[in-house]
Amino acid sequence: MTCETAPAPAAAPPADPPTPRSPHAVLGALTVSAGATVTVELAPTGLLPEIAADLGVSASAAGSLVAVWALTLAATSLLLVRATRRLPRQRVIAVGVLVSGLATLASAAAPTLAAAVLARLVGAAAHGLVWALLVPHAASLVPPERLGRAVAVVLAGPTAAAVLGVPLATALGGAVGWRTAFALLALLTIPPACVLLVAPAAARRESTGTGTTWWRDPSMPGVLRSAAATAAVLAGHFAAATYVAVLVTDAGHLPAAAVPVVLFVFGAAGVAGLTVAGPLSDRRPNGALAGTAVAFAVALAALGLLGTHPVPAFLVVALWGFLVGLLPPVFQTRMARLAAPQVRDVAGALAITALNVGIAAGAVLGGLVLTRWGPPGLVVAATALAATGAAALVPWRRTPGRAHGAPTPGEPSVA
Repeated sequence: MTCETAPAPAAAPPADPPTPRSPHAVLGALTVSAGATVTVELAPTGLLPEIAADLGVSASAAGSLVAVWALTLAATSLLLVRATRRLPRQRVIAVGVLVSGLATLASAAAPTLAAAVLARLVGAAAHGLVWALLVPHAASLVPPERLGRAVAVVLAGPTAAAVLGVPLATALGGAVGWRTAFALLALLTIPPACVLLVAPAAARRESTGTGTTWWRDPSMPGVLRSAAATAAVLAGHFAAATYVAVLVTDAGHLPAAAVPVVLFVFGAAGVAGLTVAGPLSDRRPNGALAGTAVAFAVALAALGLLGTHPVPAFLVVALWGFLVGLLPPVFQTRMARLAAPQVRDVAGALAITALNVGIAAGAVLGGLVLTRWGPPGLVVAATALAATGAAALVPWRRTPGRAHGAPTPGEPSVA
């Protein structure tokens, strides 16, 4: 898995920074990188039976290939961001994408489950670094008033991975075996990584950071508050989403055959949410995240309508799915706006950590609540978590200052 980089220019006297080039090629490569790495991340979910049979382990043991990913990502993202802070971000992303591909190849060749898990650990660490830098780098490519749209473009990659990549990987694994499928998926990482390696830097205002006391930066309190609050909202979401089939059949009194239809409505609404996220973030840079979080809590509370009638049930699911597509890009755009340029990469790592903490905490809590109090208790707990996070995001009183990605007096207004 190699690609050639452009030859290094000869040494020359310092010159004024060049005019930024068009970011379209780089944004496209970031989008494809996002889709490829998420496909690699989620591919085992549809192939666990085949993997378990081939490696001679139980399906639950093979599930560790999925479980270790989120834990490793959450544990290593910030450390790797700081370790690479003096390196050009575009090249770091490219190398991270290639390492993710190489780790996938190693997983495909693994003779034992332990070897496959070790390869996935390496891939997860590289994936976490890539995802910590994707949005901050996108933020450096465009003017502040276009940030939300740029983030939405990049996050179209994982949406495509969920809608197309993972189902195709599952079908491919069933046809040619999971090892061949993994090897082919690894090849998806080469083209975008090569583009990022050879494309001239298009950054307008990117800093690789200096020093180690990022937590002392004046922008960090707002970043940390937004990350923690959004993690609570996401925990509420995943507490319910992990057991959506149970909610549909037990609370909604719909047949099991309705679950795929519900999931399709959920996913299609999420795509619609993603298309709205960019313009909303750019037009309402200070209120988009809080408004989305409040709507999320309302949507989770509305899950109590499941079982009253199929029409309101599907409407609630559609609203829920719409907000799921809306929240991640709005959240990551807000984090990039809040963070000062010198700590924007740290904010990216904190955003990815918050997302994964929300996923893990929600899934665990949802299982505990469902076992003890059933679907009604699950809806209440999910709503309470989301409402707590939303309450922390709502600006109850106006404070001085502005987000670092908001327009200055010389920039176009996006309010």
